[in-house]
Amino acid sequence: MRGVDRYFFKTETGKEIFFPANTPFIEAYQAAQAYNEQYRNPLTMLAVKMDKYNRPLNEWSKIILRRIKNEEELGENALSTFEKDTDRLNALFGHVLSKEITPEHTTEYLNHYCAGKSKNVYNRKLSFLNKFFSYMMDEQAITTHPSIGKKWRKIKRVEKQKAQADLDKEGYIAIYDAAPTWLKVAMSICLQSTHAVKELHRLKHKIAKPKAGECGCVWFKEPKETWCDLTSKNVVIYGNMYIHRHKSQHKKSSFVCIPITEALKSAIDLSKTDGLICPYIVRRKPTRNNKISKHCDHRFQITSNNISRGFSKVRDELELYSHLPKEKRPTFHEIRRLSARILLNAGSSPSQRMAHSDEATTKIYTDTNDIEWTEVAPLSVRFD
Repeated sequence: MRGVDRYFFKTETGKEIFFPANTPFIEAYQAAQAYNEQYRNPLTMLAVKMDKYNRPLNEWSKIILRRIKNEEELGENALSTFEKDTDRLNALFGHVLSKEITPEHTTEYLNHYCAGKSKNVYNRKLSFLNKFFSYMMDEQAITTHPSIGKKWRKIKRVEKQKAQADLDKEGYIAIYDAAPTWLKVAMSICLQSTHAVKELHRLKHKIAKPKAGECGCVWFKEPKETWCDLTSKNVVIYGNMYIHRHKSQHKKSSFVCIPITEALKSAIDLSKTDGLICPYIVRRKPTRNNKISKHCDHRFQITSNNISRGFSKVRDELELYSHLPKEKRPTFHEIRRLSARILLNAGSSPSQRMAHSDEATTKIYTDTNDIEWTEVAPLSVRFD
Protein backbone atom coordinates (compact mmCIF):
# COMPACT_ATOMS: atom_id res chain seq x y z
CA MET A 1 0.00 0.00 0.00
CA ARG A 2 1.84 3.08 -1.23
CA GLY A 3 2.07 6.20 0.90
CA VAL A 4 1.28 4.35 4.14
CA ASP A 5 3.91 3.42 6.73
CA ARG A 6 3.61 -0.21 7.83
CA TYR A 7 5.63 -2.46 10.10
CA PHE A 8 7.18 -5.60 8.62
CA PHE A 9 9.65 -8.35 9.42
CA LYS A 10 11.70 -10.78 7.36
CA THR A 11 11.28 -14.54 7.52
CA GLU A 12 14.25 -16.88 7.68
CA THR A 13 13.99 -17.22 3.88
CA GLY A 14 14.23 -13.45 3.39
CA LYS A 15 10.57 -12.87 2.53
CA GLU A 16 9.12 -9.61 3.87
CA ILE A 17 5.86 -9.94 5.82
CA PHE A 18 3.95 -6.65 6.17
CA PHE A 19 1.45 -6.01 8.94
CA PRO A 20 -1.87 -4.30 8.15
CA ALA A 21 -1.89 -0.51 8.24
CA ASN A 22 -2.47 1.00 11.70
CA THR A 23 -1.12 -2.11 13.47
CA PRO A 24 0.19 -0.92 16.86
CA PHE A 25 3.95 -1.24 17.35
CA ILE A 26 3.58 -3.51 20.37
CA GLU A 27 1.45 -6.03 18.40
CA ALA A 28 3.90 -6.07 15.49
CA TYR A 29 6.81 -6.48 17.91
CA GLN A 30 5.15 -9.37 19.76
CA ALA A 31 4.28 -11.15 16.51
CA ALA A 32 7.85 -10.82 15.23
CA GLN A 33 9.20 -11.98 18.58
CA ALA A 34 6.95 -15.05 18.55
CA TYR A 35 8.13 -15.87 15.03
CA ASN A 36 11.78 -15.56 16.03
CA GLU A 37 11.29 -17.77 19.06
CA GLN A 38 9.85 -20.49 16.85
CA TYR A 39 11.97 -20.23 13.72
CA ARG A 40 15.12 -18.44 14.92
CA ASN A 41 15.51 -20.12 18.26
CA PRO A 42 19.23 -19.90 19.17
CA LEU A 43 19.18 -23.40 20.64
CA THR A 44 17.63 -24.78 17.45
CA MET A 45 20.21 -23.04 15.29
CA LEU A 46 23.01 -24.38 17.49
CA ALA A 47 21.62 -27.93 17.35
CA VAL A 48 21.50 -27.80 13.55
CA LYS A 49 25.10 -26.59 13.41
CA MET A 50 26.25 -29.45 15.64
CA ASP A 51 24.34 -32.12 13.64
CA LYS A 52 23.44 -31.37 10.03
CA TYR A 53 20.81 -34.13 10.08
CA ASN A 54 19.03 -32.67 13.11
CA ARG A 55 16.80 -30.21 11.29
CA PRO A 56 13.20 -29.04 11.78
CA LEU A 57 10.57 -31.48 10.57
CA ASN A 58 9.16 -29.07 7.99
CA GLU A 59 12.55 -29.03 6.22
CA TRP A 60 12.70 -32.82 6.06
CA SER A 61 9.11 -32.92 4.78
CA LYS A 62 10.11 -31.29 1.50
CA ILE A 63 12.86 -33.86 0.97
CA ILE A 64 10.59 -36.79 1.80
CA LEU A 65 7.80 -35.58 -0.49
CA ARG A 66 10.29 -35.22 -3.31
CA ARG A 67 11.49 -38.79 -2.75
CA ILE A 68 7.93 -40.13 -2.58
CA LYS A 69 7.12 -38.57 -5.96
CA ASN A 70 10.32 -39.87 -7.54
CA GLU A 71 10.47 -43.35 -6.02
CA GLU A 72 6.87 -44.48 -5.58
CA GLU A 73 4.19 -44.83 -8.22
CA LEU A 74 1.35 -43.45 -6.14
CA GLY A 75 -1.98 -42.67 -7.75
CA GLU A 76 -3.39 -39.14 -7.74
CA ASN A 77 -5.54 -39.71 -4.67
CA ALA A 78 -2.85 -41.52 -2.69
CA LEU A 79 -0.28 -38.79 -3.38
CA SER A 80 -2.74 -36.02 -2.56
CA THR A 81 -3.63 -37.75 0.73
CA PHE A 82 0.05 -38.16 1.63
CA GLU A 83 0.67 -34.46 0.97
CA LYS A 84 -2.29 -33.44 3.13
CA ASP A 85 -1.19 -35.74 5.96
CA THR A 86 2.29 -34.21 5.73
CA ASP A 87 0.78 -30.72 6.01
CA ARG A 88 -1.11 -31.85 9.11
CA LEU A 89 2.09 -33.22 10.63
CA ASN A 90 3.89 -29.94 9.93
CA ALA A 91 1.03 -27.95 11.43
CA LEU A 92 1.61 -29.71 14.74
CA PHE A 93 5.34 -30.37 14.78
CA GLY A 94 6.92 -28.61 11.80
CA HIS A 95 9.19 -26.59 14.10
CA VAL A 96 10.40 -29.62 16.10
CA LEU A 97 13.93 -30.84 15.44
CA SER A 98 13.88 -34.27 13.84
CA LYS A 99 15.98 -35.98 16.52
CA GLU A 100 13.72 -34.65 19.24
CA ILE A 101 10.68 -36.46 17.81
CA THR A 102 9.46 -39.19 20.15
CA PRO A 103 6.60 -41.74 20.30
CA GLU A 104 4.69 -39.09 22.26
CA HIS A 105 4.53 -36.96 19.10
CA THR A 106 3.04 -39.93 17.25
CA THR A 107 0.39 -40.38 19.93
CA GLU A 108 -0.43 -36.67 19.93
CA TYR A 109 -0.80 -36.66 16.13
CA LEU A 110 -3.15 -39.66 16.18
CA ASN A 111 -5.18 -38.28 19.08
CA HIS A 112 -5.49 -34.89 17.39
CA TYR A 113 -6.57 -36.07 13.93
CA CYS A 114 -8.32 -39.36 14.73
CA ALA A 115 -10.44 -38.40 17.73
CA GLY A 116 -14.00 -39.56 17.08
CA LYS A 117 -13.01 -41.10 13.73
CA SER A 118 -13.28 -44.72 12.60
CA LYS A 119 -10.66 -47.40 13.09
CA ASN A 120 -10.03 -47.27 9.35
CA VAL A 121 -9.07 -43.60 9.61
CA TYR A 122 -6.79 -44.33 12.57
CA ASN A 123 -5.03 -47.15 10.70
CA ARG A 124 -4.56 -45.00 7.60
CA LYS A 125 -2.98 -42.19 9.64
CA LEU A 126 -0.71 -44.68 11.40
CA SER A 127 0.28 -46.14 8.03
CA PHE A 128 1.20 -42.64 6.86
CA LEU A 129 3.36 -42.04 9.95
CA ASN A 130 5.12 -45.38 9.51
CA LYS A 131 6.02 -44.55 5.92
CA PHE A 132 6.99 -40.95 6.65
CA PHE A 133 9.27 -41.87 9.56
CA SER A 134 10.78 -44.78 7.61
CA TYR A 135 11.97 -42.27 5.02
CA MET A 136 13.33 -40.11 7.83
CA MET A 137 15.23 -43.10 9.20
CA ASP A 138 16.67 -43.66 5.73
CA GLU A 139 17.80 -40.03 5.64
CA GLN A 140 19.38 -40.36 9.12
CA ALA A 141 17.05 -37.60 10.27
CA ILE A 142 15.99 -39.71 13.27
CA THR A 143 17.75 -42.46 15.20
CA THR A 144 14.66 -44.34 16.42
CA HIS A 145 11.37 -44.89 14.62
CA PRO A 146 8.71 -43.08 16.72
CA SER A 147 5.61 -44.86 15.38
CA ILE A 148 6.74 -48.41 14.67
CA GLY A 149 5.55 -49.72 18.03
CA LYS A 150 2.01 -48.36 17.78
CA LYS A 151 -0.69 -51.02 17.53
CA TRP A 152 -3.18 -51.11 14.69
CA ARG A 153 -6.87 -50.89 15.50
CA LYS A 154 -8.37 -54.31 14.83
CA ILE A 155 -11.49 -54.07 12.67
CA LYS A 156 -14.10 -56.73 13.36
CA ARG A 157 -15.92 -58.43 10.52
CA VAL A 158 -19.19 -56.69 11.36
CA GLU A 159 -17.41 -53.31 11.11
CA LYS A 160 -16.19 -54.14 7.60
CA GLN A 161 -19.71 -54.41 6.25
CA LYS A 162 -20.60 -51.95 3.52
CA ALA A 163 -21.86 -48.62 4.81
CA GLN A 164 -23.98 -47.60 1.80
CA ALA A 165 -27.37 -49.06 1.01
CA ASP A 166 -27.73 -50.80 -2.35
CA LEU A 167 -28.98 -48.81 -5.33
CA ASP A 168 -32.07 -50.51 -6.74
CA LYS A 169 -33.40 -50.46 -10.30
CA GLU A 170 -36.14 -47.95 -9.47
CA GLY A 171 -33.66 -45.57 -7.85
CA TYR A 172 -31.30 -45.78 -10.82
CA ILE A 173 -34.08 -45.05 -13.32
CA ALA A 174 -35.43 -42.12 -11.29
CA ILE A 175 -31.99 -40.50 -10.98
CA TYR A 176 -31.19 -41.16 -14.65
CA ASP A 177 -34.42 -39.54 -15.83
CA ALA A 178 -33.72 -36.39 -13.77
CA ALA A 179 -29.99 -36.22 -14.54
CA PRO A 180 -28.29 -33.75 -16.92
CA THR A 181 -26.88 -35.28 -20.11
CA TRP A 182 -23.30 -35.65 -18.85
CA LEU A 183 -24.50 -37.56 -15.78
CA LYS A 184 -26.77 -39.77 -17.91
CA VAL A 185 -23.70 -40.66 -19.98
CA ALA A 186 -21.60 -41.44 -16.90
CA MET A 187 -24.35 -43.55 -15.33
CA SER A 188 -24.99 -45.52 -18.54
CA ILE A 189 -21.33 -46.29 -19.14
CA CYS A 190 -20.85 -47.30 -15.51
CA LEU A 191 -23.85 -49.65 -15.76
CA GLN A 192 -22.61 -51.22 -19.00
CA SER A 193 -18.90 -51.39 -18.16
CA THR A 194 -19.10 -51.83 -14.33
CA HIS A 195 -16.22 -49.37 -13.95
CA ALA A 196 -15.91 -46.52 -11.47
CA VAL A 197 -15.56 -42.75 -11.74
CA LYS A 198 -11.74 -42.93 -11.70
CA GLU A 199 -11.95 -44.66 -15.07
CA LEU A 200 -15.03 -42.90 -16.46
CA HIS A 201 -13.62 -39.41 -16.17
CA ARG A 202 -10.54 -40.52 -18.19
CA LEU A 203 -12.47 -42.29 -20.96
CA LYS A 204 -11.74 -40.92 -24.44
CA HIS A 205 -13.99 -41.21 -27.48
CA LYS A 206 -11.17 -42.52 -29.61
CA ILE A 207 -7.61 -43.70 -29.07
CA ALA A 208 -5.18 -44.95 -31.71
CA LYS A 209 -4.31 -48.06 -29.74
CA PRO A 210 -4.63 -49.26 -26.15
CA LYS A 211 -1.81 -48.50 -23.75
CA ALA A 212 -1.10 -48.46 -20.04
CA GLY A 213 -2.51 -45.53 -18.11
CA GLU A 214 -5.12 -44.63 -20.73
CA CYS A 215 -8.82 -45.40 -21.07
CA GLY A 216 -10.60 -45.09 -24.39
CA CYS A 217 -12.27 -46.65 -27.42
CA VAL A 218 -10.79 -48.28 -30.51
CA TRP A 219 -13.46 -48.44 -33.21
CA PHE A 220 -13.79 -50.96 -36.03
CA LYS A 221 -14.11 -49.66 -39.58
CA GLU A 222 -17.28 -51.73 -39.85
CA PRO A 223 -19.41 -53.34 -37.10
CA LYS A 224 -18.67 -57.03 -36.52
CA GLU A 225 -20.74 -59.94 -35.33
CA THR A 226 -19.27 -62.11 -32.61
CA TRP A 227 -20.61 -65.15 -30.81
CA CYS A 228 -21.51 -64.79 -27.14
CA ASP A 229 -21.47 -68.07 -25.21
CA LEU A 230 -23.52 -66.65 -22.34
CA THR A 231 -26.44 -65.55 -24.53
CA SER A 232 -25.90 -68.26 -27.17
CA LYS A 233 -26.30 -65.82 -30.03
CA ASN A 234 -24.35 -63.46 -32.25
CA VAL A 235 -23.83 -59.93 -30.95
CA VAL A 236 -22.95 -56.87 -33.02
CA ILE A 237 -19.95 -54.98 -31.66
CA TYR A 238 -18.57 -51.67 -32.90
CA GLY A 239 -15.14 -51.72 -31.34
CA ASN A 240 -13.51 -52.20 -27.96
CA MET A 241 -13.35 -50.03 -24.87
CA TYR A 242 -9.98 -50.39 -23.16
CA ILE A 243 -9.82 -49.59 -19.46
CA HIS A 244 -6.71 -49.57 -17.31
CA ARG A 245 -8.19 -49.58 -13.85
CA HIS A 246 -6.70 -46.93 -11.56
CA LYS A 247 -7.15 -48.67 -8.21
CA SER A 248 -5.45 -51.95 -9.18
CA GLN A 249 -3.19 -50.50 -11.87
CA HIS A 250 -0.22 -52.73 -11.04
CA LYS A 251 -2.15 -56.01 -11.32
CA LYS A 252 -2.57 -57.95 -14.53
CA SER A 253 -6.33 -57.95 -14.03
CA SER A 254 -6.43 -54.14 -14.22
CA PHE A 255 -6.24 -54.17 -18.05
CA VAL A 256 -9.75 -54.80 -19.36
CA CYS A 257 -11.08 -54.91 -22.92
CA ILE A 258 -14.87 -54.47 -23.12
CA PRO A 259 -16.60 -55.03 -26.48
CA ILE A 260 -18.70 -52.01 -27.46
CA THR A 261 -22.22 -53.38 -27.84
CA GLU A 262 -25.25 -51.43 -29.04
CA ALA A 263 -26.12 -50.44 -25.46
CA LEU A 264 -22.62 -49.15 -24.72
CA LYS A 265 -22.44 -47.37 -28.08
CA SER A 266 -25.75 -45.61 -27.35
CA ALA A 267 -24.31 -44.22 -24.12
CA ILE A 268 -21.20 -42.99 -25.93
CA ASP A 269 -23.29 -41.46 -28.74
CA LEU A 270 -25.41 -39.61 -26.18
CA SER A 271 -22.35 -37.65 -25.09
CA LYS A 272 -21.94 -36.28 -28.63
CA THR A 273 -25.32 -34.55 -28.47
CA ASP A 274 -23.92 -31.78 -26.25
CA GLY A 275 -22.14 -30.12 -29.21
CA LEU A 276 -18.87 -29.78 -27.28
CA ILE A 277 -15.49 -30.41 -28.88
CA CYS A 278 -13.68 -32.54 -26.32
CA PRO A 279 -11.82 -35.88 -26.51
CA TYR A 280 -13.45 -37.15 -23.32
CA ILE A 281 -16.78 -38.98 -23.23
CA VAL A 282 -17.97 -37.63 -19.88
CA ARG A 283 -17.78 -33.86 -20.20
CA ARG A 284 -19.68 -30.61 -19.71
CA LYS A 285 -19.19 -26.91 -20.29
CA PRO A 286 -18.22 -25.28 -16.97
CA THR A 287 -20.49 -22.56 -15.65
CA ARG A 288 -17.55 -20.55 -14.31
CA ASN A 289 -14.19 -19.71 -15.80
CA ASN A 290 -12.23 -21.75 -13.27
CA LYS A 291 -8.76 -23.09 -13.97
CA ILE A 292 -8.46 -26.71 -15.10
CA SER A 293 -8.24 -29.22 -12.25
CA LYS A 294 -4.87 -30.89 -11.76
CA HIS A 295 -6.69 -34.20 -12.37
CA CYS A 296 -7.83 -33.10 -15.85
CA ASP A 297 -6.15 -31.93 -19.04
CA HIS A 298 -9.17 -30.40 -20.81
CA ARG A 299 -11.49 -27.61 -19.72
CA PHE A 300 -14.63 -29.68 -20.40
CA GLN A 301 -13.37 -32.85 -18.71
CA ILE A 302 -15.17 -33.61 -15.43
CA THR A 303 -13.30 -34.73 -12.33
CA SER A 304 -14.27 -38.01 -10.71
CA ASN A 305 -15.35 -36.16 -7.55
CA ASN A 306 -17.74 -33.95 -9.51
CA ILE A 307 -19.33 -36.98 -11.16
CA SER A 308 -19.98 -38.48 -7.73
CA ARG A 309 -21.26 -35.19 -6.32
CA GLY A 310 -23.57 -34.69 -9.30
CA PHE A 311 -25.15 -38.09 -8.72
CA SER A 312 -25.68 -37.44 -4.99
CA LYS A 313 -27.11 -33.99 -5.72
CA VAL A 314 -29.82 -35.37 -8.04
CA ARG A 315 -30.53 -38.23 -5.62
CA ASP A 316 -31.14 -35.79 -2.75
CA GLU A 317 -33.15 -33.35 -4.88
CA LEU A 318 -35.51 -36.23 -5.66
CA GLU A 319 -35.56 -37.09 -1.93
CA LEU A 320 -34.65 -40.68 -2.72
CA TYR A 321 -33.43 -42.76 0.22
CA SER A 322 -34.15 -39.75 2.44
CA HIS A 323 -35.05 -42.12 5.29
CA LEU A 324 -31.34 -42.97 5.51
CA PRO A 325 -28.59 -40.73 6.89
CA LYS A 326 -26.53 -39.18 4.08
CA GLU A 327 -23.50 -41.37 4.69
CA LYS A 328 -25.60 -44.51 4.11
CA ARG A 329 -27.43 -43.42 0.96
CA PRO A 330 -26.28 -45.14 -2.25
CA THR A 331 -23.59 -43.22 -4.11
CA PHE A 332 -22.53 -43.30 -7.76
CA HIS A 333 -20.22 -46.18 -6.89
CA GLU A 334 -23.24 -48.36 -6.12
CA ILE A 335 -24.06 -48.44 -9.85
CA ARG A 336 -21.14 -50.88 -10.13
CA ARG A 337 -22.75 -53.18 -7.59
CA LEU A 338 -26.11 -52.91 -9.34
CA SER A 339 -24.46 -53.84 -12.64
CA ALA A 340 -22.58 -56.72 -11.01
CA ARG A 341 -25.81 -58.13 -9.57
CA ILE A 342 -27.49 -58.00 -12.99
CA LEU A 343 -24.53 -59.74 -14.64
CA LEU A 344 -24.41 -62.35 -11.89
CA ASN A 345 -28.11 -63.08 -12.32
CA ALA A 346 -27.49 -63.47 -16.06
CA GLY A 347 -24.88 -66.14 -15.36
CA SER A 348 -21.78 -64.01 -16.01
CA SER A 349 -18.87 -63.55 -13.62
CA PRO A 350 -18.63 -59.78 -13.01
CA SER A 351 -15.15 -60.02 -11.45
CA GLN A 352 -13.41 -60.18 -14.85
CA ARG A 353 -15.29 -57.19 -16.18
CA MET A 354 -14.68 -55.21 -12.99
CA ALA A 355 -10.93 -56.03 -12.98
CA HIS A 356 -11.17 -57.57 -9.52
CA SER A 357 -9.19 -60.75 -10.08
CA ASP A 358 -6.69 -62.62 -12.20
CA GLU A 359 -9.06 -65.36 -13.32
CA ALA A 360 -8.18 -67.37 -16.42
CA THR A 361 -9.65 -65.38 -19.30
CA THR A 362 -8.93 -64.61 -22.93
CA LYS A 363 -5.73 -62.58 -23.18
CA ILE A 364 -4.96 -60.30 -26.09
CA TYR A 365 -1.69 -58.51 -26.75
CA THR A 366 -1.99 -55.02 -28.14
CA ASP A 367 1.32 -53.20 -27.95
CA THR A 368 5.07 -53.61 -28.02
CA ASN A 369 5.24 -54.06 -24.25
CA ASP A 370 3.03 -57.16 -24.46
CA ILE A 371 0.47 -55.87 -21.99
CA GLU A 372 -2.19 -58.50 -21.42
CA TRP A 373 -5.72 -57.15 -21.78
CA THR A 374 -8.53 -59.25 -20.33
CA GLU A 375 -11.24 -59.50 -22.98
CA VAL A 376 -14.69 -59.97 -21.47
CA ALA A 377 -17.95 -61.21 -22.96
CA PRO A 378 -19.92 -58.86 -25.27
CA LEU A 379 -22.83 -58.36 -22.88
CA SER A 380 -25.34 -55.55 -22.51
CA VAL A 381 -26.62 -54.84 -19.01
CA ARG A 382 -30.40 -54.47 -19.14
CA PHE A 383 -33.24 -54.17 -16.66
CA ASP A 384 -35.73 -56.98 -17.22
